[in-house]
Amino acid sequence: MAVLRIVLALLMTLARVLPFLLAAALVFFLWRRSARKREDPEFKGPVYTVDYEEVEDEEE
Repeated sequence: MAVLRIVLALLMTLARVLPFLLAAALVFFLWRRSARKREDPEFKGPVYTVDYEEVEDEEE
């Protein structure tokens, strides 16, 4: 009889904690999924680069 009470107590505790664990797992999963989607932006169109030449300061 004592074993039945222990099992019943464990099941009741699990039933109380399980919704919070499921919600935490869902939030964690969605957070990881959104973090994985963040990648480098796609450039649509040409990307311009500028070539420059170093010029020494002119002495006056």
